[in-house]
Amino acid sequence: MKKAEFWAKEYRCNIGKMVGVCYRYVGDWQVAEDLAQDAFLKAMEKNSSYHAWGSFGSWLQKIAVNEALMYLRNRPEMVEVDDNLPGMIEEEIEEKTIEDLEFTREDFEEVIWKLGVNQRTVFNLYAVEHWSHKQIAKELGISIANSKVLLSRARAQLQVLLKARKLVHRYPLC
Repeated sequence: MKKAEFWAKEYRCNIGKMVGVCYRYVGDWQVAEDLAQDAFLKAMEKNSSYHAWGSFGSWLQKIAVNEALMYLRNRPEMVEVDDNLPGMIEEEIEEKTIEDLEFTREDFEEVIWKLGVNQRTVFNLYAVEHWSHKQIAKELGISIANSKVLLSRARAQLQVLLKARKLVHRYPLC
């Protein structure tokens, strides 16, 4: 297969996922499309750095995540929070965790956008991309403790929002 045919096929197969990955971080479809395009072009330029240790699609996804993070780093919303907030690092709101709640993907997608950009970014990197707090801290230029605080806050806020959404569905306001 020729190089141009290879990239055209990979583009068709992966651009939708790449846009989705970028959207998960930036929350704007137009920006996500632009970032995914940039990520794909970067992949074409840096194709020699792919060593077949994982799937090609995963490699492209990682590039898309990095493009989204570079975009977010330049946003004024990405700020350091106080590392010394008492009890926030390992705090759990109740015995039930997010995983114990019953909710649909649509429920989750709606409430995750109610998180602040810092919390949403750390939550996505930790829970979806499976990054460590050390990786997140290094990539975002924050401390490890800050990453843990943001994740704890995100989980707590998601739990509250999902419970509230469940009550609204159970008792509609008609």
